[in-house]
Amino acid sequence: MGEEKSITIGIKAKLYGQLEAIAQKQGSKLEDEVTEAIKSYIGRLSTYSDDPFFRIGKAGKSGLKDLAKAHDEYLYGRKGRNNATEDIH
Repeated sequence: MGEEKSITIGIKAKLYGQLEAIAQKQGSKLEDEVTEAIKSYIGRLSTYSDDPFFRIGKAGKSGLKDLAKAHDEYLYGRKGRNNATEDIH
C-alpha cells in the first residue's frame, strides 16, 4: 500500500468518545476510523477544488469596502425595507 506515517493530535474528549464509539460499532480500530475520516475530508476538498465553478477565481473588485456587510442594501436599496419588490409595484 505505501509507507505509513504516524501523527499525534489533540482532540476534544467528546469527539474522541464519538469516534471511539463508531470504531466499536464498526468493529474496527480507532486508527482505521481516523484514517477513513481523513480520506473522506480530502475527497470532499478534492471534489470542491476540481469543480470548474470554484476554480474561476475572483470576478472582480467592486471598490466597496462594506460590500459583505451591506450587500442587501446595494442589491435591494435602503435598509429597513420589507421586501425587494416595492419598487416594482
